[in-house]
Amino acid sequence: MRQPLQSEPPQIGPSSALPSSAASVPRLVDTATLDLLSVWQRQDATSDPAQLKAAEDELAVFMKAINEARAASGEPLIYP
Repeated sequence: MRQPLQSEPPQIGPSSALPSSAASVPRLVDTATLDLLSVWQRQDATSDPAQLKAAEDELAVFMKAINEARAASGEPLIYP
């Protein structure tokens, strides 16, 4: 049987559990990611009707493709 190297992380499986104190630690907010997403949202903002229509059309094609793939695999549809 192969022995794990010192640099390999321990195997984590269903039998491993977090200590009870870990459950009470509050999650930190990743403000750097939120700031970056906000910058991207401002950069992409538009009121141009042609760009808005193109984005809506692209979204409709995406949603249709997702639903078709899910229907083909027997999964419930995500988009109405």
